[in-house]
Amino acid sequence: MVIACLWSTRRFRRAILPFHVGLQKKSTYHSTAALGSSYQRLTLDAVEDIEEYKVGGYRSVHLGDVYQERYRVVQKLGVGGFSTTWLGRDTAAKRYAALKILKAEETEARSELNMLQRLAELQSDHPGRNHVRTLIDHFTIHGPNGDHLCIVTDLAGPSLSQVYNLLGCDQIAGARRLQADLAGKAVRQLVAAVDFLHSHKICHGDLTLSNVLLKLKSIDHWTEDEVYQRLGTPSRTPLIAAEGAEPGDSAPRCTVETEHMPDAEFLTQDVLLADLGQAFHFEEPPKPEDIGVPYMYRAPETRFESVYTQASETWSLACVLFEVRAGNPLFTDLMGTRDEIILQWVQMQGKLPNPWWSAWDKRAKCFDDNGKPLTDWPNGRVLAIEYPLVDKIADIGTEDQDFMISGPCAPLLEPSSTTVPEAEAKNMHDLLEGMLKWNPDERMSITQIREHRWVTGQH
Repeated sequence: MVIACLWSTRRFRRAILPFHVGLQKKSTYHSTAALGSSYQRLTLDAVEDIEEYKVGGYRSVHLGDVYQERYRVVQKLGVGGFSTTWLGRDTAAKRYAALKILKAEETEARSELNMLQRLAELQSDHPGRNHVRTLIDHFTIHGPNGDHLCIVTDLAGPSLSQVYNLLGCDQIAGARRLQADLAGKAVRQLVAAVDFLHSHKICHGDLTLSNVLLKLKSIDHWTEDEVYQRLGTPSRTPLIAAEGAEPGDSAPRCTVETEHMPDAEFLTQDVLLADLGQAFHFEEPPKPEDIGVPYMYRAPETRFESVYTQASETWSLACVLFEVRAGNPLFTDLMGTRDEIILQWVQMQGKLPNPWWSAWDKRAKCFDDNGKPLTDWPNGRVLAIEYPLVDKIADIGTEDQDFMISGPCAPLLEPSSTTVPEAEAKNMHDLLEGMLKWNPDERMSITQIREHRWVTGQH
């Protein structure tokens, strides 16, 4: 290949498609307020947008708050654009649970609740059911910002995305991935979870590594002091209104940062598929503008035909399975654009079928009429290369920096520079190739995926 001489192949590929991991920033508090802001500016990791503490926005939550006379807020678990999630002590059932409290104007929360209720009512002994998050309770919280739906589910640990991109790491992404046997187990359980949903004609609608959680061992016997001792004490920073006064009833007195990762000893080797906010029935697919899957996990037909089916989810599942094993995404959206993802599709699989190829108006900037990367580049800047799936699999582990894996989840992770054995790589390629067909009708069924030798571990 012409461009191969410019650089060693793998280094060149990394230069074109760089992966990165954010470094943990020191939590600081700035006493200035941006023009038009309601609150003085905070610079914190893993906190919600404080400007969303307003009518229709987030619920003001404090550690120690009690809801329904039974759920006491103990710790913060996470934040999202539409909700905050808290560790709650269920004093009635004497257990811990996750409390997901939605914004007051978040109408899609009702669809998530409806889907969780629907799954809870199913009479099924499908093994995948144990790997889909379970609804425990739900209720409405009334407050100054409006009415907030709270969805109570079983407690789980961090997502694989959090484990792989642990803050504070200065190595390239992909250097953190589960040990081969644990990754294989996660693959089987994730496929089983999707099979369970599809067997009831339900698409998850948002298959990403962020929604694949590690299960947590039971901590129900812990006191709240033991929770803080073993999982970390909440980090709180006062919230002050822009004019220097207290924030009032619409916002909490303090923001709570989500910064603690449980040690591996508190995690199981099982995974849980979470966040059914985008789930839908096969017969009720989302409107084009409502497709919630990030570009890097989307199938081509969602871009060119604005449709999302169970076959589209097969493509998304392939992307997630690769990421589980590799520690880095199959496709990356560094710029957050559709075109950079399409470019990577063509780099990996060649020319798009028509009419998709003709519909992509950026094709001539990087490829010739046959879908091959150009060889004559303006200013010598190469914008595209060939990077087939077989090479992506072969590259797993080859670019790890030589360092000692550390951190709370280190015992679950593979040593750096560990590559995929040849026999497994062959099986992995065979499966993913069958799941990533351009034509949705030609992609493998979930049954074929479940029975494939790479999923069953027959390498």
